[in-house]
Amino acid sequence: MPHAIITGGADGIGHALVTRYARAGYLITILDRDVERSTAACQAIQAQGGSATFVHADLADPDALAQALAAIKQLPPADLVVHSAGISAVGRFAELRLVRQQAVIDINLRAPLQLTAGLLRAQHIAAGGTLVFIASLSVFTGYPGAVAYAASKDGIAAYARSLRVVLHQQGINVLTVYPGPTRTAHARRYSPDNRREAHRMPPERLASLIMAAVQQRQATLIPGFGNRIAALFGHYAPRLSEEMMRIALFAKLPPSGLLDDSGPQSNTQG
Repeated sequence: MPHAIITGGADGIGHALVTRYARAGYLITILDRDVERSTAACQAIQAQGGSATFVHADLADPDALAQALAAIKQLPPADLVVHSAGISAVGRFAELRLVRQQAVIDINLRAPLQLTAGLLRAQHIAAGGTLVFIASLSVFTGYPGAVAYAASKDGIAAYARSLRVVLHQQGINVLTVYPGPTRTAHARRYSPDNRREAHRMPPERLASLIMAAVQQRQATLIPGFGNRIAALFGHYAPRLSEEMMRIALFAKLPPSGLLDDSGPQSNTQG
């Protein structure tokens, strides 16, 4: 039975991937801090004859992640590792709490680096396996109003691109995904304007595209025609793209300048 480790599997993109890979016959390991939803996801998989386990970890805590790594090493080597966990902090940079911005960097960037290094050091990624890093369309377009999030996603994209060069020689594929707006609770929570939520990509559709890209051993995936156009526009007309993002996002922030800066609530993103 192939083994998939998925961070942030309790909700959003991660949960959609958990569901798809469980149906494909994978042993699923969910790495998340949300005990209730992660346990429910595992129970649902087991009720359908699948196999799933939950490893609890607050990815913002390096010590907790080290303990989670020790637990993962007791499981079979991973054929697939998906770094889907992520949080955001939306608002004017100077008004956002430093602890909140640090949590974004810790969960979105430091944790994937720490987890990947630990798995590689232990030789716990199976031959021919795949590492999937969920970046963001903001790598191409910028994200005014969520600068720590944008920085973390730029960082993870650069890390994945560099890692691919090395691991390709070992037969391990590295896929970087650049999702645009996705129809998740995470996106709804941090968007200043949800009137066009129905036009966002369903996470189930994104999970299918990621699964196909993994099978084809792609290096990158920008899911959706509109997102690919936005990425090209951001590449060839960066100033105009950034101004459009400022108008669409930053200018619509509430008078306080913050959107839900209550601290990290989960390790799931969308």
